[in-house]
This record gives sequence, structure tokens and C-alpha cells, in this order.
Amino acid sequence: MKHLVQPILLVCVLLSLTGCSVVMALSGKKEPNLQAIHVGSTNADVEAHLGPPVDSARTDYGARTDVYEYEVGNEPSVARAFVHLLYDVFTIGFWELIGTPVEATRGEKRRLPIYYGPDGLVAGINEYAPETPPGAVAESGGPRSSPQPLRQEERPALVAESDVDRLPAVTARQRHGAHAVVIGIGQYREKLPQADYADRDALLMREYLTRAMGYQEENVVVLLNERAAKGDLEKYLEGWLPNRVEKDDTVFVYYSGHGAPNPKTGEAYLVPYDGDPTFVNTTGYPLKRLYDNLAKLPAKETVVVLDSCFSGAGGRSVIGKGMRPVGLSVENPVIAAGKTVVVAASAGDQISSTYDQKGHGLLTYFFLKGLQGDGDQNKDGAIDLSELYSYLKPQVERVARREFNNEQTPQLLGNPELLKKGIRLLEVPKR
Repeated sequence: MKHLVQPILLVCVLLSLTGCSVVMALSGKKEPNLQAIHVGSTNADVEAHLGPPVDSARTDYGARTDVYEYEVGNEPSVARAFVHLLYDVFTIGFWELIGTPVEATRGEKRRLPIYYGPDGLVAGINEYAPETPPGAVAESGGPRSSPQPLRQEERPALVAESDVDRLPAVTARQRHGAHAVVIGIGQYREKLPQADYADRDALLMREYLTRAMGYQEENVVVLLNERAAKGDLEKYLEGWLPNRVEKDDTVFVYYSGHGAPNPKTGEAYLVPYDGDPTFVNTTGYPLKRLYDNLAKLPAKETVVVLDSCFSGAGGRSVIGKGMRPVGLSVENPVIAAGKTVVVAASAGDQISSTYDQKGHGLLTYFFLKGLQGDGDQNKDGAIDLSELYSYLKPQVERVARREFNNEQTPQLLGNPELLKKGIRLLEVPKR
């Protein structure tokens, strides 16, 4: 009898383990949808897919890097569980000697660092927050530090690293009366085509404003993707700005995303995150309304940069189903006599391009390239809006024609007297 005890005990143990591999196969970990996480996502968006971080490190200037852990290769599988069950039945549980270890070692754990900017939104995926802010400089009187690049060790393949991601080495003078609303919408609720790089453009524009152009961070609002619904545009363009702007202040409004025409009325519209080009008159934000509200501000000058287009023919423009593209103008009588100056990506009947090789909108790329110093055409140590436009216009036209077989002519619209007087954007270091 004694020689039967051990085999009987082994069988009992195996029978007790029967089903372990089945349960493990059914309770594997689903792989996260990493494509749903993008620049501009909130912490809640990220944790909905990856769960809480396993590590976190903060910088002195308010940014942080959170490290998330996830598993691949261990998706729950009914088919795999059924195979384990059959083997258990045919082997009276002996299969668990193989099946359980196989399931226990299935899958591979990976780590993903995500860089959050000072505003709490994703500023980089698979990258770490730099210890010093991009383009940071020493305090007045101290030695100037080298400009820091936006770190991109493992930037996703769809986003190219660009020379304009390195901010200009300037000591920015604080502009206490300067206010900015920066809007970037790359993805839309109504399943519209993506406006590639639009949210990334907006984040980088914010860095130029605060690090190179002297805008105080509390005076710069950034609206990205789902945070740029029509109500958000109304809140900040028609509420926040009028509450803050005082006499002789300056205003900068940047928009990167889709525009849309209303073929019936001939009006041009910005398309918010929740906009629908089929019902653009109720869900879009009219350019005329933007210009009218900016004209009411007591600011001495307002600059609007539109990396968008309004023809509905493609590029950064959309149109309602069944409607034909039209040629619309972004001009407005308010601009001709008022204190608002507009830099538009293209003429009304053209489309605006994205510069995939650089990972930015075509207009935005050369606008920022000009701010790095190339726009200082008269070499006087400062960059004026008119001379920046003189630099970027032929550059945009040349690249659009050469790379995309497309005619794209940027527009500079505004009161000639104001433009002649000059609108200074930043000081540049002497070379």
C-alpha cells in the first residue's frame, strides 16, 4: 500500500490544480491602446489605458515624467483556455505540469515614460522631461545657458524631429502686458480627418511664447483637442481675454486646426473639437466673430496666426458632405482699420499643407524658423512681424510647390499704418 501513497497524492494534487491554466488563459491582461494616447492627452486619459504610474519624477519648473508599466502577449483567450481544458481531461490533470507554467510565464512587461508639461497635459511620449525647461536661460546678469532641445530619444515614427523644436538662445524680457490664447486641434469628435501635428504645433508655440518671447505663463492659455470645444473658445476668447487685457496691452492668438466654409453665406469658420462642417453655422466659430471680439479689446495691437485654411478643398480644411469647395477670404473690414493683424497660412481658395518631414504645419514651421533668427532680415537684432512674413512667404511657397505640387501663398492682413509702424515679436542675439 505504501508504494501507492505517493502516486495517489500526486494525482490528488494534479486534480486540485485542474483548471488553473484554463483560468489563467481567460484572465490574461488586455494590451493597452497606445494609439489613443497623444500629445495633449490628460492624465486621466492616459491612466484610463495604462493605469496608475509605477514611478514619477518632477522637475523644478512644474513638468514631470510618469513611468507606466503594461503587458503585451498575454491577451485573454477563450480558444487557449479550451485547449487547456481538453488536455486536462485527456491527461487526468497531468497537463497542468506543463500548462500552468506556460501561462504563468506568458507575456512581456514593458515600461513607457510619458512627459507631462507644466499644464499637466502630455508633452511627449516615450520621452523624459528635461531638468531645465526648453530654451531656459540664466537670470539677468548671469551667464546664458545653452538652449535645451525638446527631448525626443524615442519619438514615435510618425512625428519627425525638427530643428525648430530647439528654441532660440535668447534672453527673453518679460512682457507683463502680453496675453495669448493658443489653440491646437489635431483630433475631432465628429470623426473628421486629423489635422496632423496641430496639437504639437500649439504646444511648441506655447514654449516659444513663454521661453523666447517673454510672455508670462499665467498670461498664456493653451486649448488642445477635447479642451478646445466651441464653449472653450467662447470662454477664453470672449471672457478670459476681455477680463485681463488692459489699455496698451498686446494680444496673440494662434490657431492650428481645420477651417470650414459656409457655402451659403460665404463665411469662414474655425472648427472647434466638437464642430461639424455640415452644421458649421451652429457648431463652428466664425472668423468674423473672432475679429469683432478682438477689435473690442483695449489692446494696442493684436496678432492672429491661422495655420488653417477655409476652402474646404483639403489640407487643414473640411466641408459638409455633398458640398463643393469654395474660395473664401479671411479678410474682414475690422482688420483694415483696426488694431488686429492676421497671418494666414494660405489664400482663400488654396489649401494649407503639413510639413511631414519636419512634423509641423508648413506655416508654423517657417514662422518658428523665422523666430529662431532667420526672420531677422535686416540684422538689427529684433524680429518684426512684417519682416518675419517677408521671410516665411517665399519659403512656404517654395516648399509647397516643390514637395506637394501645391500653391500655398501665406497672407498678411491688417491696417497698413500699423504694419508700417512695426509689431515687434522678439529680440534676437547678435551673431
